[in-house]
Amino acid sequence: MGMGIDETMKKKRRWLVGWALLALAGCSSAGDGVKEKLPPETLYSDGINGLKSHTYSVAIQKFQDLDRQHPFSPLAVKAQLNLIYANFQKENYEEAVSAAERFIRMHPRHKNVAYAYYMRGMGFYKRISDAYRDQQRTRDALVAFREVVARFPESDYSWASRRMINVCKDRMAEQEMVVARYYLDREEYIAANNRFQKVLQDRDMNTTAYVEEALFSMVLTSLRLGLREEAVNHAAVLGRNFPKGMFYKKAIAMVEKGQDVSRWELADMRKGVEEGSFLSRFVKGLSPAMMPGGESL
Repeated sequence: MGMGIDETMKKKRRWLVGWALLALAGCSSAGDGVKEKLPPETLYSDGINGLKSHTYSVAIQKFQDLDRQHPFSPLAVKAQLNLIYANFQKENYEEAVSAAERFIRMHPRHKNVAYAYYMRGMGFYKRISDAYRDQQRTRDALVAFREVVARFPESDYSWASRRMINVCKDRMAEQEMVVARYYLDREEYIAANNRFQKVLQDRDMNTTAYVEEALFSMVLTSLRLGLREEAVNHAAVLGRNFPKGMFYKKAIAMVEKGQDVSRWELADMRKGVEEGSFLSRFVKGLSPAMMPGGESL
């Protein structure tokens, strides 16, 4: 009986030793796959080469490795800036916004923090959906660009942000006009009138390219609702602000001569507004990469 127990214990020991050796071998094999820790200079150089060759996935990986492996290196800060740009160029706009916000939190007084604020706005802007959908990202971008202007009024990014503010306002007005046109074309004049009124009263929309059409549309909806006096007033405002415009000429014919406007005429007049604001609506803005020494491309 005793001999049987000893033999059993020996077998268990041999099994445990064998298992331990296999486990150690597995750990050794896993260790072989651990990423080699390269010097920060090498990682940064590789990341910059990735930017220059437009291989943004490589650049992102190198800058992330540098940031994780050498968080106290001066190059880690530059890597964080370049991560914003690399993600932006790869169209990872959500990641670009996150990288910009992280840089702002970590380095609020850095000499290039204005760049992070600006690229945060551009990240929001690039995620804007078309005018038929909710424009919350347009509003987010507008707030972000205004923050750049308020915090860094003398920087180059302030100039670029002022331009993008106007673009965002155009997009917001465009959305309101799309909905207002929809109601007008369906002869839902009160709903259309409310939307056109919003374009005229909202301080972010009442300086856009759509104000002229909104005023004319108020003349049209007022006439079709039997509100002639209001139509005359809107026509007068239209004449004071856009005396030589195509909309004013048609509004006068409608108010003074009783003429109407067809859907085809409206479509043609709207087309002129859209073509006129094409460049401003689709401007890309500036998006420089941060290079060694803090210089931009």
